[in-house]
Amino acid sequence: ALTKLSESRDDETGAHIERVSELCKILAEKLRQNKIFTDYITDNYIDNLSKASALHDIGKVGIPDNILLKPGKLTPEEFNIIKQHPTIGSNILAEIQAKYPNNKFLALGYNIVHYHHEKWDGSGYPNGLAKDKIPLSARIMALVDVYDALRSKRVYKDAYSHEKCLDIIKQGRGSHFDPMLVDVFLENEVLFRKTFDQITERVN
Repeated sequence: ALTKLSESRDDETGAHIERVSELCKILAEKLRQNKIFTDYITDNYIDNLSKASALHDIGKVGIPDNILLKPGKLTPEEFNIIKQHPTIGSNILAEIQAKYPNNKFLALGYNIVHYHHEKWDGSGYPNGLAKDKIPLSARIMALVDVYDALRSKRVYKDAYSHEKCLDIIKQGRGSHFDPMLVDVFLENEVLFRKTFDQITERVN
């Protein structure tokens, strides 16, 4: 229900949600091949991650249309309002969590919603967390979300090519993104491109 609510805000959200769900699943499955994550990334974790990724931008329901759908560049004041959406979304989930404190899906969803705009070097928001202090689910979401957003046409930008997206993500390795996740992503970039294209074609 929360996902459907966020989809109602603009035409792009539905396709975006479907793509990031599948791309998060792929990245987690590839990451699990590293022995560091073999025990942590279970089938249940991947399933919850794929589903919970759809919640990542639910906080945007609290952002006014004139800012959320603005075709031009945001002012610093408008960007500060946009930056409130992780907290708005996580506050919603926190209320549900209070009633179901042992629900792992909700816990994973909270981490994705609240922390997916944190950056590896600590320059992100809303908490300015860095490196491993950022939950793994949010680090996965951050990379996938940026890749999908770059490749998608928005009211404020044209779609970028897959190759240009790769260059931007490479530049963000160790600053915006977890270096290990970037390496796994680049090793499987053909699969990411094909998955993005297939879902986009089907949805459109």
